Amino acid sequence: MSSLRKKAVIRLVVCAVFLIASIVFSVLLLTGTFDGDTAPAADPSSTSESVDTSTSDSTTEETVSSTDGEVPSEGSDPASESVAEPTPEPTPEATPASFDGLAEQPTTIYNEGEQPSYTVTPDSNMNLRAGPGTDFDKVAQVPASTTVTALGTNADETWVVVQYEGQYGWLAKEYLS
Repeated sequence: MSSLRKKAVIRLVVCAVFLIASIVFSVLLLTGTFDGDTAPAADPSSTSESVDTSTSDSTTEETVSSTDGEVPSEGSDPASESVAEPTPEPTPEATPASFDGLAEQPTTIYNEGEQPSYTVTPDSNMNLRAGPGTDFDKVAQVPASTTVTALGTNADETWVVVQYEGQYGWLAKEYLS
């Protein structure tokens, strides 16, 4: 084998070793097991959040220090150790809604199940608009006596966002009952 070919193979092997080491290091960082200690430790920030805020500062410090990877000795009294409460299940965060086709998004968005229903006045149709005002473009027309569900509202709650026949738009609240 020529010396040029040997150098190329050596460079290839060195690159492969660095690639594998980078992948292993990345996996260790993502899983949280590479924190500088030999044993994996819990994240102190998540533990301190689960501690009741009505407890004293000394209890919080003891709880945090007991989760920093220290292993209690076998002769220690388990009753004297402070035990952290289990971390509660995280509640899913509401995803911000985006109402496609609107010139202006609502400032208040109603949660599902809390959305009020309205009926368009029985004497005339209403224009569904792209924004909260008569100066915005007309998107569609909602027939008289049609029931709609409000999805959101503007800041002063004079206009509501509804969806009618797959189209989002604004209706003046004063003409709804």
